[in-house]
Amino acid sequence: MNPQPLLDFIGEHESEGAARRLKISAYDVVWGGIAAKHRPAKLSAMTIAEVLAWQDSIDAMYRSEAAGRYQIMEDTLRSLYREAGMTGADLFDRAGQDRLAVALLKRRGLEMYLDGRITLETFCNNLAREWASLPMVSGPKRGRSYYDGDGLNKAGVDVAPFIAAVRAVSLSPKPVAVSPAPDTVVKPAPAGEYPGFWAAIIAIIASFFKKERQ
Repeated sequence: MNPQPLLDFIGEHESEGAARRLKISAYDVVWGGIAAKHRPAKLSAMTIAEVLAWQDSIDAMYRSEAAGRYQIMEDTLRSLYREAGMTGADLFDRAGQDRLAVALLKRRGLEMYLDGRITLETFCNNLAREWASLPMVSGPKRGRSYYDGDGLNKAGVDVAPFIAAVRAVSLSPKPVAVSPAPDTVVKPAPAGEYPGFWAAIIAIIASFFKKERQ
């Protein structure tokens, strides 16, 4: 199982567009509605505790304090980092954000999907409830963001490529067990298969009779 392609797909629709416009790393992107004066100098250089303190400081001023490549909200981050086996002292850098995103995938049912306990459609819809840029794949909001209509969010991708990205996780190649080659046993070939065998025997017999005549 390799979740990285799915993480890249989510990142592309959550933050990569803004990162290209601003010419910064997607790991340093914050919600676009936050004024420049309230944005951190470099988000990915901060610890998780510092990110939470910053999010808390702007919470009353903005409708979103989404942070990083995966646009993680304050309330989500507060409970998530412990699930990811991290502490407040860990960096909110590339490795840290990817780790947090994998924990979010698991929270939304990644392992249950891979084990066949929930369907692909259910897992996709769970992800759409986490990331507003992803579309619902079934139900009355199919093709639209779960948060469509809130005046803030909309889906940034169609259903088909989203399903393909999720399905690719379960299609990751599995290690193939290689059986050891059987021991090679060299069997002696029948005498008749050696070209000079009978010629040597005949020569010996002829030599014997020659000596007898002498």
